[in-house]
Amino acid sequence: MVKYLKSSKKLYWLSAGMVLVVLSSFLMSYAQARPAKSSRISLLMATGAPGGVDYQVGLGLASLWTTKLKNLGIRVSAAISEGARENIEAIRIADADLIMADEFFCKSAYFGLGIYKDRPLEQLRSITILWPELLHLIIRSERFNSGSIHDLEGLMIGSGLPDSSSRYITEQLLKDTLGAKKDYKIRTVTNIGALEAWKAGSIQALSLAGGLPIPSVNFFAQQNQGLFRFIPLSESDIGNLRKESMPDVVAMKIPAGTYLGQDEDIPTVGQNNILGVTVVLDTQVIYELTRTIFENLDYLAKIHPACANISLDKAVMGLKVPLHPGAIRYYREKKIPIPQELCVD
Repeated sequence: MVKYLKSSKKLYWLSAGMVLVVLSSFLMSYAQARPAKSSRISLLMATGAPGGVDYQVGLGLASLWTTKLKNLGIRVSAAISEGARENIEAIRIADADLIMADEFFCKSAYFGLGIYKDRPLEQLRSITILWPELLHLIIRSERFNSGSIHDLEGLMIGSGLPDSSSRYITEQLLKDTLGAKKDYKIRTVTNIGALEAWKAGSIQALSLAGGLPIPSVNFFAQQNQGLFRFIPLSESDIGNLRKESMPDVVAMKIPAGTYLGQDEDIPTVGQNNILGVTVVLDTQVIYELTRTIFENLDYLAKIHPACANISLDKAVMGLKVPLHPGAIRYYREKKIPIPQELCVD
């Protein structure tokens, strides 16, 4: 039986074996876990909502770490969350030790930029780049007229929870591309709730972001063959978003065949998803977590295809958030070049 615990930041903690760590005070006590102080180390990782890649992989990662590092007394629990922004706040208030979050939010939080202006998250560090997260714009076939983002005008669009990256990037993209018209509405939905809202006819379009393929979009495509189209983004659309709101996102493509009935590449935008961590965690602990990831890439790829993007060669490529000393130690052992700006501790 799955149990849930609601913390002050609305995170619901699930253990790797689907068993909940019971007391929130107990969770806090391990936020600064150190091997010298305890033979048992419990870590909490905030992931995402069910139906998303972060949640699915998060459970698998937690299980992997807990199994492989059992002899060291390390146990990792995965947590359901609303998304990247909530995960970052969980690091800030020590509700989580590890997080999955888009690099745009991690960089903005660490340096105190944009929505985090004057509130830098100096305790945030990174372990590795995970995979690219791509925006998916989906519209009912009968609403697909110009074949551009302008087809969304006048529609109800289902897009993520308030703290999700998909919700934020959707809001910024529509603001930057459709301008002052704002003839559209965004409805807050979970990935799973979006499917029900579509079926009920209460939304005419979807905007979701994630690694490929997003589980909920995969299921959606199978259940709605011929009833939807993907909206491609133009160079102008992407340029406006990068110029105005999110300069770090880049042009990407959802390759043809990613989803059932998708016969051509879909131009869109994306950004790296990273594994973040609080700096207070012990160097040896993070070294072991990092080592375990890269020694079990075949296992991770079986959890979700997005994990095939994880590799030592790409672990720090283009990374903006400084690395945790434990990750640095592992990469140096493997002769991975590390930019000096990523070594701040």
